[in-house]
Amino acid sequence: MDGSFSRRNLLKAGLGAAALGAVSIPQKSFGAPKFKWRMQTHWPTGVGYYKPLYEGFCVLVKQATAGQVEITPLPSGAIVPTKDVFEAVGRGLFEIAWSFPAYHIGKVPVAGHFNGMPFGWENFEETFVYLDQMGGREIIQKAYAEQGLYSLPGQPVSGVTVYSKKPVKNIEDFKGLKIRSTGVVAEVFKKAGATPVFFPGEELYQALQTGVCDAAHWGSVSAGWDMRFQEVTKFIIRPYFGNITNCEIFVNLNTWNKLPADLKAIIEQAAYTNAVNSIAWFLHHDYLRMKEFEEKKMGQISWMSEETIKTLRKYSLEVVDEYSKKDPKYCAPAGNLLKDLLKRAGRI
Repeated sequence: MDGSFSRRNLLKAGLGAAALGAVSIPQKSFGAPKFKWRMQTHWPTGVGYYKPLYEGFCVLVKQATAGQVEITPLPSGAIVPTKDVFEAVGRGLFEIAWSFPAYHIGKVPVAGHFNGMPFGWENFEETFVYLDQMGGREIIQKAYAEQGLYSLPGQPVSGVTVYSKKPVKNIEDFKGLKIRSTGVVAEVFKKAGATPVFFPGEELYQALQTGVCDAAHWGSVSAGWDMRFQEVTKFIIRPYFGNITNCEIFVNLNTWNKLPADLKAIIEQAAYTNAVNSIAWFLHHDYLRMKEFEEKKMGQISWMSEETIKTLRKYSLEVVDEYSKKDPKYCAPAGNLLKDLLKRAGRI
């Protein structure tokens, strides 16, 4: 991370602001109170994206606020188990977290729309068209506020990638496939005939190695690679089961409301900047890892047919409608926005 990042440079660069509709950042005088936050993530410390993206966000915030907001990044499980992070931040046990929306869709169903529906957003731009231009984030923000949280701009990673011991090309190949999955993706797999199972990250390698599950996804190609899935599987399934999926950063709402307006604006902009860093990091490393996977004969890329993709998109929209019925307050308007976007893009 370049040490020259500062409030002034952030203003000059305007990374993400014009394209993504982020707020501008006012100058301010110094000498105001400092804010020290603790942050926990679900990511293991050994993965390659931990330092540049997770710790990198904390560096961006500190530099852009000239040290007025200092976030200490802590590893998974440092304060509470990953499954309890959402509630812990909402209660104010600590101030901020980097998480994955699929982990708490049981509590806040519209988190699935923040995560990204399978075969929904095709690219980074569509993600922020949906969230910022069409109003998706406003809907999500209201749902999170009920849990005592403020949701910062999404942290997109490249698509949901399945590593598998078996090739998957046609919809019939999903029948009986035991796949480690979470959130709405798991529900789509179930409609396709697969058997979704769940294991926490630390158990995934052994589950694949011993055959307890046949396949798994943990974010993108490079994210799964850092979990060493390539050592215990033979196939990377393409295309992605959603070209973009979001990690997220949320702050205790009372903690957020104590910040002055200019610091809020700077942190929002830092999150947008980090979002650009995130998608670039993952896409770059995805390309490298897939090339290595094939050239070193570690395995093969298994491409799904166009008919399979159409069927999976149909299942995904069925899940969208099911969530809309369960949660008419938030999922229904969020689902309508997604379908509107897909219609505009000519995919439905």
